Amino acid sequence: MRSWKKLFPFILLNIIVSALTTLGVLWLWDSTQRANLPPVEPVTAAQTPGASLTGQPVSDPEDASATLPPLDEPVLQIQNVFGVGDLDTEVVRLRRLGEGALWLTGWQLQDEDGHTFTFPELLLNKDGAVEVYSRSGTDSVVALHWGQDAPIWRTGELVIVLDPQGSLRASYRIP
Repeated sequence: MRSWKKLFPFILLNIIVSALTTLGVLWLWDSTQRANLPPVEPVTAAQTPGASLTGQPVSDPEDASATLPPLDEPVLQIQNVFGVGDLDTEVVRLRRLGEGALWLTGWQLQDEDGHTFTFPELLLNKDGAVEVYSRSGTDSVVALHWGQDAPIWRTGELVIVLDPQGSLRASYRIP
C-alpha cells in the first residue's frame, strides 16, 4: 500500500503530460490540415420551404417528369454490374451525367427477362452515384435494395434504365 502512494504523483503526472501532448498534436494537425470550405450563407426568415439557399425553387419529384432533359442528352450511365450471379454481392452502379440534379423517382432498371426495379424518391446530384443491390437490405441515398431471392444478372445480358415515360436513358451489356 505504501508503494502505491509513492507512485500516485508519477501516474498523475503521466496522465497530464499525455493529455497535453494529445491536445497539442490535435491542435497542430487542425491548424495545418484545415480544409478550405466555402462560406456558409445563413438561412433567412424570408426563405420558404421548397426554396434553396439561393432563393431558387428546389425541384419537386412530382414535376420531375415534366422537366426531363432531351432524349439525346446523356443523363445517366450504368458504370458496371458487379458480382454477377451471386445474390450477396450482385450490384448495379449508376452514375449521374450532365449538369444539375436528376430525380430518379419512377425510373426503372430492367433486365432482358422482364425483371423491373422501380426507383423510389431519389435525387441524384451531378457526378453522384447510386448502387442497386439485387438482395434485400436497408436503403440509403447511395445504396438501394431490390429484395430478390435469386440473382438477377448473368453474363451477356443487357441492362437498361428507362425514364418515367418509358424512354431508354442508359444501357449496358454485361461482359
